[in-house]
Amino acid sequence: MSMHHSAARPQGATTARMPRLRRSTVAIALSAALAGGTVVAGAGQASAAPSPTAATVSTTHLPTAGHGVITAKKSKPVVKASVSRKTAKQGKGKTRPKFTVQVTKGGDAVKGRVRLFVDGKKVNVKKLNKNGIVRMKPLLKRYDVGKNRIRLTVVPARSTGLAKVKKHRTITLKAKQSRGAKVVKVANRYVGHRYSYGGTSPSSGFDCSGFTSYVYKKAVGKKLPRTTSAQKRAGKAVSRSKARPGDIVYTPGHVSIYAGNGRIIESARPGVGVVKRKMWQNNPTFIRI
Repeated sequence: MSMHHSAARPQGATTARMPRLRRSTVAIALSAALAGGTVVAGAGQASAAPSPTAATVSTTHLPTAGHGVITAKKSKPVVKASVSRKTAKQGKGKTRPKFTVQVTKGGDAVKGRVRLFVDGKKVNVKKLNKNGIVRMKPLLKRYDVGKNRIRLTVVPARSTGLAKVKKHRTITLKAKQSRGAKVVKVANRYVGHRYSYGGTSPSSGFDCSGFTSYVYKKAVGKKLPRTTSAQKRAGKAVSRSKARPGDIVYTPGHVSIYAGNGRIIESARPGVGVVKRKMWQNNPTFIRI
């Protein structure tokens, strides 16, 4: 009687497939875990914790034994600031610097506002648009002659969850001196000097026309007549709306220097001396020298 035996399966064939099975299990667990955000993946098992603020994923410490650690980093607001020109000068609007600020987080626009400071003084506040962009173009009078330190502060809206995260950018630009700005700059140096009848110098003191003539000579090399009425005829009369810093402000018997923004610098009277203050004249004549 013949006996039929089924062929025995070699032991090596069974064990050969086991490593492939384990590697397959690890690969599936790891790929599934990547969709969760932050995970610790082991051989055949993974625990996932969703992280909605994850922006970038870095894969480090992936040993050959099948264990891996994947970490998700929180994204932070990114602020980009630029300026159209680094000098400001008197003229048409295009001569004024224009600041552009863009704020994003993870590639998306951030809601909020941008504050613009010139040498520590806040001069403008604007809301970011739907693209996270704002453009600012302060008036020339906001700048001081010479170097100006511009600070742009981004203040995110409360709804973004970033209200405590303030971002700053600093830009330095130079405001060029016009003829009138040079006159005002020199006049400011002598605020506090005493009044003296007939005085024409810092050492002797100034009367009103002595002060204006001294300042013009020192600032721009222009020699003005000595009396108030003669100084009125030394230039061209302009309207109050067109007055510029450096213009002579004339009223019968008195002259001063217009400093802009409704202020003057003048050698007022005995006991007061040279002061910078709000314009007190009701109907003066402005003289462009």
